Amino acid sequence: MRLELIHPMLVHFPIALLSTGVLVRFAALITPKRFKNSFLLPASWLILGFGVLAAWLTVIAGEMAADIVAPTLNNMETLHEHAVHAYRTAIGFTAALAIDLFRGFLQQKKGWVVKQGLALIFCTLYLISLGNLIITGAYGATLVYEEGAAVKKSS
Repeated sequence: MRLELIHPMLVHFPIALLSTGVLVRFAALITPKRFKNSFLLPASWLILGFGVLAAWLTVIAGEMAADIVAPTLNNMETLHEHAVHAYRTAIGFTAALAIDLFRGFLQQKKGWVVKQGLALIFCTLYLISLGNLIITGAYGATLVYEEGAAVKKSS
């Protein structure tokens, strides 16, 4: 098996998990108070946790793939931007989830302002990271469909 093909096989997991996790997390935020103990919050944390793990595995596989396909590319800037946004995505979602979990486990005696401030921070980080995920995918598509990264010509 060609090692550079592991990255495109893995990349769909963080896309699906992180996008779904953010939607479920925001649904948990806007749920009425009487449903606060529902499944939405733990489900969102679980989905986002698996998404963060998948993102880091995909970044590692991407680094391996980059070493293999880089010599075949005409435009290295696209590969560089793809990698930069992939790291921003993984770091952003990791930080957002850590802040989200920290806020979730704060004692009730912590002030409303602290909890709402942390909520604003993790919501902003989730949205910025989701934007980086989209940008990463756009650069990845450019690498494959315009640069021919990891595309083997049939004989």
